Amino acid sequence: MMEDKISEEEIMSTQKHLHSSHDPGWNDPPKWAFSATPNASSSGTPTKRLLNKRVAFPLNSTCSSGNKPAQSTNLPPLPSSINIKTTTAPHAPLFSPTTVNTVENSTLSKNIIDKDQALNDTFENLNHIINDVLKSDDKIDEIQKRLGIMKLMWNDNKLNSEIHEKVYELSRALRLNDIDTADKIHVLLMMNHGTLCNTWISAIRHLILIIKRNINEEKVQIDEKISNKSEPLLLINHTESN
Repeated sequence: MMEDKISEEEIMSTQKHLHSSHDPGWNDPPKWAFSATPNASSSGTPTKRLLNKRVAFPLNSTCSSGNKPAQSTNLPPLPSSINIKTTTAPHAPLFSPTTVNTVENSTLSKNIIDKDQALNDTFENLNHIINDVLKSDDKIDEIQKRLGIMKLMWNDNKLNSEIHEKVYELSRALRLNDIDTADKIHVLLMMNHGTLCNTWISAIRHLILIIKRNINEEKVQIDEKISNKSEPLLLINHTESN
């Protein structure tokens, strides 16, 4: 212990006698390594031993409770419960089995009513044309026979809803003498539903041709009347002839 103390004192004395302008070498110890701290000078404990001093681990956990930082009393209180608004994507309403059956039955009955109503309105228009427009030599029996086949297929659900709609529109156009619209619907039926329409569509085609013929005849008669009214009258002077 004496040797260690003497060696430390010699080193410190050597460090103290160094000139202020002394330039330390690369391997010289730093100046603060041997400078005595206030605590070390008062207790007489070397700096080297102070640096190696260990702190005992606290055995009682309750002792550290006094060192806990005091919680701030200015913080707002935590909410007792957090209400989070959630949104869900819209979904289709749920139906009970009885509700589904009611909806299906109402839809089915509506389709039946529409089909029957369309059939009645269609034949009302066609019968008006047959009775009021056709002449005795216009093959009325053959036309009614073909239309009867269409009515039978209509009642037996062999014609779809698109055919029902188009035939009704065609009959209405014929009753209004709208030949262009009726002819377009006729061509559309032949192109899209030729297999279902080929047994009776010829009657519709014949009605279109007859109405077109009647319209052309009426137009010719009107033109003749107009031309007759526009002809100048020749006045004959009997005195000059004598």
